[in-house]
Formats: sequence, structure tokens, C-alpha cells
Amino acid sequence: MSADVLLHVDGAWREGGAGWLPVTDPTTGEAVGRVALASDLEVDAAIRAADDAFGDWSALPADGRGVVLKRAALLLAERTDQVAAILAGESGKSDAEARGELGRAIETLAWNGEEAGRSEGRVLAGKAAGSHRLAIPTPVGVVAAFTAWNFPAVLASRKLGAILASGCTAVLKAAEATPGTAAEVVRAIVDAGAPPGVVNLVFGDPAAVSERLIGSPAVRAVTFTGSTAVGRIIAAHAARGPKRMVLELGGHAPVIVAADADLELAIAATLPAKLGSAGQSCVAPSRYLVHESCADAFSDRFAAAMRAAQCGPVLDDGRVAALERLVGDAVARGATLRCGGARLDRPGSFFAPTVLVDVPVGAAILHEEPFGPIATIERFRDLDDAIASANGTEYAFAAYLFTSSLVTRRRVLGGLRASNIGINQMAPSLPDAPLGGMQASGIGYEGGRDGIAAFQHLRLVSETSP
Repeated sequence: MSADVLLHVDGAWREGGAGWLPVTDPTTGEAVGRVALASDLEVDAAIRAADDAFGDWSALPADGRGVVLKRAALLLAERTDQVAAILAGESGKSDAEARGELGRAIETLAWNGEEAGRSEGRVLAGKAAGSHRLAIPTPVGVVAAFTAWNFPAVLASRKLGAILASGCTAVLKAAEATPGTAAEVVRAIVDAGAPPGVVNLVFGDPAAVSERLIGSPAVRAVTFTGSTAVGRIIAAHAARGPKRMVLELGGHAPVIVAADADLELAIAATLPAKLGSAGQSCVAPSRYLVHESCADAFSDRFAAAMRAAQCGPVLDDGRVAALERLVGDAVARGATLRCGGARLDRPGSFFAPTVLVDVPVGAAILHEEPFGPIATIERFRDLDDAIASANGTEYAFAAYLFTSSLVTRRRVLGGLRASNIGINQMAPSLPDAPLGGMQASGIGYEGGRDGIAAFQHLRLVSETSP
């Protein structure tokens, strides 16, 4: 990544008034650059710029907004080599993972660009002779967007693509751990022709910046991706507005492996998702619920696959310590460690791919989002017990089922509390489909037409012919 990552406010790249923060490569533990931190002055300037730009941007024909996003997608594609190196250097992802994420980001910008001109309302019948009613989508205004560090390109593209397509303007507060990637997404949008103020980028103290952004009367909507704990704080700030919210929060994804499941398919399909980005994903499989008739065979094969797999680093040493705590708690309570369970003896923040079996119900890892390369395996006898275990956390985001039975499929879908379900496969988040968590996993939707509509208000207009 470049040595310095700057703020972008009102069309200009600038330093922040709160100094600089080092950016570390998790693969080596060494600093690879630094990021500018915004003071209240820069945050306020970003809000004013977005507010000032909103009138002209929202009045621009939707197809014109779409042209900017589609051009940004092309520019990001042209810069893949450069941006992939930045992403890998600050996140610890492999070159293949970085390029794969950039491909999704490019697709997301392009899709929102195409969809921008398709925003539509509807006509409702009138209640009196000669009258009718119109529901007209109208952009809500300035949106404060907050993105996490684990998928910096996809998250920035998903939020900015929908916000700008809807006719709103944005202040993006991106993660300080992966600033260069977010800056390159913003740069592509700016270079594609977004007018000054339409998209602004700030970094800084998370608590202070979020409170100031959300507390501004000019900010009319908030979109956040991150942990459930922080999401609750963001929601409390936004509720005082009140302001529209889209929250994509934590997950603890169960995998139900039925008695008739193809075990090799279940392992082959879930292992890349378990270890991709070192398991630091809210939709990564985390709890395997396996029928007792095949639990031993599955455990043996899965542990062998995990033991042989390559896995990148987690974010930092704090993440390593959290994983060590979860494993230690589970083992102390009686769980069996099949592989891994400790930090790797090498530079950087690497944690060995880990499998725990027969984990007691009270273990923290069955209730806390692990966010790392750890999987637990529990056995079940009755399918209702598996469904109850799958529903046994406050999270309700992703879940997976492997079975060859339509009866089992219907029974599980009928009882499972999850918003993103894969059956005999993963359930990827793609730009053309809405995705949103349930319960402690979120509010609202990102992706698809619903993702754009999240930042539009339907105005009801009732008319009678003169």
C-alpha cells in the first residue's frame, strides 16, 4: 500500500487534524504505512460537503448517476494489480483472495450503476372519482456509512454503490486497519466523475467519529457493517434522530449435516468458506451439527482437511488472544481438541486451523462469534435437536444444510432462524440479491433493489383531475 492514506473531503485529498495511525501487515506484524485521522473539523467539513452536493446529485437523472458507477467499476478493474497489492498488504489476504474480493467489488459497482436508472414507484387507485395516488421514490439525503476491515473493497463498494445509485451522497468512515483499499474504491468513483462532495472519506477514532457523524442533523440515514456490540451503539445514536438504519452485524453460522448427507461435499463446500479470510467473516461456517450416525467419520475427515489446509493471518494479536481464550475455555469444559488450538510459531498473527468436538453447551465458543479459523463439531440424534442447536445463539445470519432428502430440507427450512441459507452449497452474497441479518445479526437489507431502496423514501402523492 502507499505510505500515506489521506482523507477525501469535498473533492480534495487531505491530511487530518488528529494526526496519523500506523497500518500493519498481519502477515509480518510490520508497519506498511499510515492513515490520516480526522478531527471534528474534517468530519464536519465532510458532512457539509455531502449536504451541499446532495441537491445537484439527487437532481441528476438516475442514468447519469449510473454512468459514474459503471465508469468507476471499469477504472477499478484497470487498477486491479495495484489495488490487489494494497488489499493484500494491509489485510493479510493472499493475492488470489485479494483479486477475488476486488472482482466482487467491481461487479457490485457495475450492478448498482445498471440498476440506478431502474428505480421505480407505483400507481395506486384513487378513492374518489377522477383521483389517483403515486408512490414516488425520493433519496433521503446524506448517508453516513461505516465499513469493517475484513472485506474493505466489497463493503465500500456495496455501500457507496447503493447510496449513490439511490441519489444520496455519502460520508464513508472506513476501517483504519485497511484504509488503502477503501481509499482506492473512493478514488475510482471520484476519477469516474463523481462531483466534489458526493462521496467523502474519513478515518479516525471510531467512537468519536461515529457519534459526530450520526449526531449531525444533516445526516439522514446510517449504514454499518461490523460487530453486534458496536452495532447496538450505532443503533442507539441513530434512534435519537430518528434516522433510517441498515445494520449488517455478527453471525455464528451453523452447518447441519444430516444422516443422508454427502460428507465429502459438505467438507469441500464449507472448508474454503471456513478458512477464507482466516474465517473472519460473519457468514463463515462455525458450528457443525452432524448426525450421530456419521459424526465420527465426518470429524476424522474434516479434522484431516483442516490440518492440511493453508490459512492466512487473523487481523492482529488481539484476535489471536481472543481465539486462544475461546479454545482454552472449551477444552477446560471438556471439549476435545482434534487439531490446531494455538498460535503458529512464525511472524505475524497466524492461528492454526482448529477443530473442537463434543463441545459442552456452556462453552463460550458456542455463543460468541469466533471470527477466526475455528470450527466446532457437535453430534445430534433428532433433527429437531439440530434445529434447536442451530437456533441456540442470538445470531441469525447464515446457515447451511447438507442433505439429499426433500423432507429434511423442508423440515429444516421451516424451523431454522437464519436469513441467508445454503443447501448443499454455500450462500454467497451477490450484488443482485438482498441480504440482511435477523435478530442480533442486523436490520434492513444490502444488495439488490432493496439495497438501493434502503436510502429512498416513498412519497405518497394523491391527485384529483381538475
